[in-house]
Amino acid sequence: YGEDLREENFWLSKRWKEVRDDEGFHESILHIFNEGGEYLLSLDGNVVKGNWKRLNKDNTLILEIAGKSELFDLRFLNGDFMVLTKHGDQVKKGLRRYFCLVYEPATRGGGKELDWRNIMEKMFNIWRENSLSLVAWLIFVGAIGLIIYMSFR
Repeated sequence: YGEDLREENFWLSKRWKEVRDDEGFHESILHIFNEGGEYLLSLDGNVVKGNWKRLNKDNTLILEIAGKSELFDLRFLNGDFMVLTKHGDQVKKGLRRYFCLVYEPATRGGGKELDWRNIMEKMFNIWRENSLSLVAWLIFVGAIGLIIYMSFR
């Protein structure tokens, strides 16, 4: 389940808040991808302009900001979540594996900001609600097996 970067209505011109599993992370970082390749990065309200580019038909983005370019692969996208990984083995370098962006209104619940655990629970619930259960897969495989068996009788 999930969309891809060709479906730009899911991710362009939206305020994506960066969230991390880090108790020491208190900055408010927004990422905004506008049409025409304009990329805006807001760090506690201070904006830096850059560019974004989608590679061909791949679910890959190049983000260019302050003379630096980085290559990211899309792992998950829907109306509320965008999860990217920076190309290469970032864990070996001691860096984060996932770059998690949440549509800013989705980071609030009950009148307050949600923490990392609650945001991840929200994303898991979306995945769970849109995934077939193991039982559904077993029924599907069983039905295919029955069709094949009956076709050879």
